[in-house]
Amino acid sequence: MTSIEQPSRRLESVPSSPPTASTTMYDLICIGFGPAQLATAIAGRESQKNSTVLFVERKPTFSWHSPQLARTRMENPFIYDLATPRNPRSAFSYTNYLLTRNRLVEFANSDRLNPLRLEFEDYLHWCADQFRDNVRYGCEVVGVAPEKGDGPIRRWNVAIRDGNGQSQVLQARSIAVPSPPGKHQQKPLPLTNVDFLAGQRIISVDDYKSRRNDLRGHNEPRLNVAVVGSGEQTMEIVEDLLACPRLGNITMVTENEALAPLRILEGEQEPPHPRLCSIWAKQSCEQKSTIPGASELVQSIYGRAYEKQVASKGQYALRIVIGRAAANACSNANVIIAEQTQQNGLPNNNLFHGLDSLVLGCRQKGDSLEEVQFKRGAVAESCRMWMLSAHSENGRSLAKDIAVRAGEVANALAATEEGQERDGMMIAARM
Repeated sequence: MTSIEQPSRRLESVPSSPPTASTTMYDLICIGFGPAQLATAIAGRESQKNSTVLFVERKPTFSWHSPQLARTRMENPFIYDLATPRNPRSAFSYTNYLLTRNRLVEFANSDRLNPLRLEFEDYLHWCADQFRDNVRYGCEVVGVAPEKGDGPIRRWNVAIRDGNGQSQVLQARSIAVPSPPGKHQQKPLPLTNVDFLAGQRIISVDDYKSRRNDLRGHNEPRLNVAVVGSGEQTMEIVEDLLACPRLGNITMVTENEALAPLRILEGEQEPPHPRLCSIWAKQSCEQKSTIPGASELVQSIYGRAYEKQVASKGQYALRIVIGRAAANACSNANVIIAEQTQQNGLPNNNLFHGLDSLVLGCRQKGDSLEEVQFKRGAVAESCRMWMLSAHSENGRSLAKDIAVRAGEVANALAATEEGQERDGMMIAARM
């Protein structure tokens, strides 16, 4: 999720001592404002406790990665939006968005559960517009440090810098940071034998939309194209390439096992295994994936690939290579479309100061949420830190549990406020 990534420029000095009385205190400060943070904002607004939450976003407005092709669809059904799995009656549900856009009946009549990516992006913008007062656009977090004092850490000092270079220190009881971008991304397949002298060209998946017309033009002989990657975006590009009758052979090198049924186009069928005709024969739990049981996108790729074979009388076809041996598979391609290399490691490690001596590790809570675990007694229970991600474990789609995990963050903030109220009442009673 690119909208939550923050640059790792280091602030010269992040104060760890208690700031002045004029310093603003928040219950939660979120770094970035992508789908995961937006779901957290929705859960917080629908919570019974009104927590003070601030989102700091480097970009000037809300943005999500735009779809390569307007007709492509989300991998998950519409019910896995930013609110419905947590609260089906939410005003921020995808169905309510369609109702406000006067498209609910039309969407229901389309008989498609998966929304268009272009329409889902508009849904995200529709939700984000309702939280303008809670987001500081055009600002970046440049430092986070625990406030040191007697006893455990009870709040964080967060240094932000606006577009004019002006710095400010805010305080928060809890912090939510974006997960490392490489955590849910698969490592790109290596291309070691690219022959540039022979005219082979490499195009990034992100640049395909701008180079699409060049590839689909009339070329003699026809261009052979290889697509390397395992994401949903690369699958959509393969489908679009197969729709062009002027291209030659299409090769896809991937680690996505969901594409294995497409290898039947190459005539690769395993002979049936002998079975024991006995009541003691153990049934296999592994079921071979087939085209009818595959996803809608895989079925569409199969249909287009079959039509290409028929139209060219078997001269041009689609080849699927499962594995990491991309070099040899792409040797005959004129153009290679590949996923960009993702940087591994924490992008925010330069933001944090004084945390190494406090942190034990991270506790995974589903696909979209991790909670940082601190050493016993080092940090107060009301002072927490989460890592948010909008993507699933394989990084190919929006996480299905994004709304539910955002609700857990909101509930944790509400529980913290209730605990503070009880402590205040007990102190007052003693006095």
